[in-house]
Amino acid sequence: MQEYLDLYVRLIGAQVRSEMQYRASFVAEITGNLLVTGLDFAMLLILLNRFTAIGGWTLPQVAFLYGTSAVSFSLAELFVGNYDDFDQQVVRGDFDRVLIRPLPVSFQMVAGAFPLRRFGRLIQGVAALVLALIWLQPDWNAGQWCFFGVMILGGALFFGAIFILGATSAFWSPQMNEVANIFTYGGTFMTSYPMSIYAVWLRSIFTFLIPMAFINYYPSLYLLDKPDPFGLPAWVPFLAPLVAIISLRLALAAWQMGVRHYQSTGS
Repeated sequence: MQEYLDLYVRLIGAQVRSEMQYRASFVAEITGNLLVTGLDFAMLLILLNRFTAIGGWTLPQVAFLYGTSAVSFSLAELFVGNYDDFDQQVVRGDFDRVLIRPLPVSFQMVAGAFPLRRFGRLIQGVAALVLALIWLQPDWNAGQWCFFGVMILGGALFFGAIFILGATSAFWSPQMNEVANIFTYGGTFMTSYPMSIYAVWLRSIFTFLIPMAFINYYPSLYLLDKPDPFGLPAWVPFLAPLVAIISLRLALAAWQMGVRHYQSTGS
């Protein structure tokens, strides 16, 4: 395990040094990414400044949802973002080279890209989350602060699972990656708002079928001491870490099956 960790650090370090060779371009990409993603939060501020609350959630509370979703998504994007364009790797035949290298396939996928330009989204998410916490001034105990950290990590694992499942679909149909984007980039938008604003059928899908509500909504109900409008038991928010781990395990199992059944493009 330590051997792979050392190798991962060396590979990521090489990529970082490579990107930093063109510092002006790097800074421009980070700034552009920060400004583009910041527009989403600006829209949220404008909307709630006009209506003061949405679905019974105030501006600081919605900002908390937005920040936790953005940070979790950004972490997943940084560490498993190489799965995001896997459909193109299959089409170009690049994945064939991965299979002949003497390293585990999943390790190569994780270590194959560390997109520093996406730090712009992470910075913006952290800024929104810090602002929300300043507004809320939560009086949490040590256990709640720990749960807050677990929520962020669990959300990252869940988004990572979606990235991996989207990549897995490319083994059978590369065009399916666009469908996966609905649940990655679309998912971070949806989880930026309280589930109570969505139609019942949509809430049911994203609670019981594709449990994205466990990324931050149910944990936030506990942390912000808000009642559950759907009447679920009080222990439901504590299922979030388990849901994230199970989702990731299922995604990895599907990925391994796809790798076993992969046939070269022949290019």
